[in-house]
Amino acid sequence: MAANYSDKDISTNLLISLKHMKAEFNTFTQEASNDALYKEISALYQSVCKLQRNVFNMMCEQGWYQMKSDTAANISKAYTKAENSKSELA
Repeated sequence: MAANYSDKDISTNLLISLKHMKAEFNTFTQEASNDALYKEISALYQSVCKLQRNVFNMMCEQGWYQMKSDTAANISKAYTKAENSKSELA
């Protein structure tokens, strides 16, 4: 039985895959064993970043990826948590 995937389903899977690739390439660039390898992987990382952003923008334009507002209380709580973490690192 063949699965019928919508454009939204395909785009969502692509965005998720690109996000994972971006994370892996980021790690790879930081752990590259020499400058030549670093430059090659860094160029691939930048390409994946651009692709991921293009897919994200396209999904937003289609109304498939919508940002939701949060409450002022949740934003304040997140800010306080970040400030506490920052203080602990100092």
